[in-house]
Amino acid sequence: MNRTYASILALTLTAFSAGSALASDAAAPKTREQVKAELAEAIRTGDISYGESGQKLNELFPHQYPAKPVVQGKTRDQVKAELAEAVRSGQLPAHSGS
Repeated sequence: MNRTYASILALTLTAFSAGSALASDAAAPKTREQVKAELAEAIRTGDISYGESGQKLNELFPHQYPAKPVVQGKTRDQVKAELAEAVRSGQLPAHSGS
């Protein structure tokens, strides 16, 4: 009886300590205010899924929501410079052209 009780106690302590160790690794939970702010922003921008289609409201009704800012792409010279650097550093094998 004593051995069984000690085994159960050891198992219980191990389970509780493992649970708290896993919980401490998780990212800090968001506050209620953060969640409410994110929801308000998603509603404002239409970034919420609608129905079973999986499409967002801003995709279904784009005229009702503010347009997303257009991000300036890279120039051809910038892309060519990045490619040359990748080939030079060995991140990308050189192209033989054949």
